[in-house]
Amino acid sequence: MTNATLEEQLQNHGLKLLSVIQQGSMLTSGQSLVLIGNSSKGMWPAFSQSEEYKLGKSNPLDRWSKRLGQQLANQYGGRAIYPFTGPPYQPFLSWAQHNGDSFQSPLGLHIHHQYGLWHGYRFGLILDQHHLRKSNFDQPKVTHHPCPTCIQPCMQACPVNAFTSNGYDVVACRTYVQQNPQTSCAQNGCAARLACPVGPTAGYIPEQHQYHMAVFARQV
Repeated sequence: MTNATLEEQLQNHGLKLLSVIQQGSMLTSGQSLVLIGNSSKGMWPAFSQSEEYKLGKSNPLDRWSKRLGQQLANQYGGRAIYPFTGPPYQPFLSWAQHNGDSFQSPLGLHIHHQYGLWHGYRFGLILDQHHLRKSNFDQPKVTHHPCPTCIQPCMQACPVNAFTSNGYDVVACRTYVQQNPQTSCAQNGCAARLACPVGPTAGYIPEQHQYHMAVFARQV
């Protein structure tokens, strides 16, 4: 099967190839590790119509990701790995950063070279390289870290100042979202994340913002 077929299948679920890694201890000769996830738009229509979402059980996004990952691994004779199974947890962010696809932002989130802060890793596939087009091995990488030369409006946008040079105050952030479900952060997405000028600035569609923030608010 060609990589176009793989990409078309991913596109049907609103997913993309976010990183193609050619070297690593998990790989043998002729293999690549493909990190797959969502960008700013596309995933929500597919996920929100899935059985996992409609059943209303716990962790529907993880279960949806695991089903798709295993399905594609079986189809292409590869192996699926996930960022949410562990411990030990697979270092998806470190892999992407080492591969030149992202940098860590002052918010702690990673900036992808194409999608900015608006991306998330759902699963990885270890595949034989003949399933991948040559163009995937020549993806543009981040040539410089955009944050040090940025005025960093992200650091001033949070209504409870949860992001500082000392780190992220997750308790203050979650408490604010829990107690203020009608505010912009809960309805339209994290104000600090939306303030980033790198990559897509619209973020997810409102329904996806609301889903992620509601899940975040329920966590303990």
